[in-house]
Amino acid sequence: MNILVVEDDLNIQRLVRETLEADGHHVQATADGNEAARWLEEHVFEAAVLDVMVPGRSGLQLCADLRSRQEIPILMLTALGELTDKRDGFTAGADDYITKPFNPEELIFRLHAVARRYQKAVIPIIRFGDVTIDKQSQQLTIGATRLSIPRREFELLHQLAGFPGRVFSREELIEHVWGLDFMGDDRTIDVHIKRLRSRLQNTEALTIQTVRGHGYRLEVRI
Repeated sequence: MNILVVEDDLNIQRLVRETLEADGHHVQATADGNEAARWLEEHVFEAAVLDVMVPGRSGLQLCADLRSRQEIPILMLTALGELTDKRDGFTAGADDYITKPFNPEELIFRLHAVARRYQKAVIPIIRFGDVTIDKQSQQLTIGATRLSIPRREFELLHQLAGFPGRVFSREELIEHVWGLDFMGDDRTIDVHIKRLRSRLQNTEALTIQTVRGHGYRLEVRI
């Protein structure tokens, strides 16, 4: 996962970064809340570990910003015994908290536990009415018709279907489907969406909607 870490104690920040990287994740870490806020405009994160109090935009504000944008695991770091921080963190949308000082192993098992709640996008088979999206076989089935479609097109559909109703920007879809190294034009998304819409024209179960100025979302009609 691409994980945002915001912590102004550099020793703790380094511990968190090294722990997450050892678990196989990519980490972008900063001690400044304003820098983190800028990153939210430029990157798609799949999880976040946020200290409650950091310079600039606070961890609580960043948590609320992230939660308004997308559904990802968010862990808050709090000082020992600060029940107010924990209460405010949950109110802002945090999934869990870790009290400092903490055991690195605890960070990992809490992250894994929370991440399991967000696994719908990677469920092998997603069904809506007469539509089945099978990730393992990379096939789309509508009624009795089974379609084998290009890999990127399938991954785009699977990403949208994993979060029905959520609006994805073109930039988010490119990062999720093509990755950070994509060098093409973001209009590539529009071409793939057009092709997917033509494939979905024979079902009333779902449709891909354009949200002007924002991106695309999958609308389920059943």
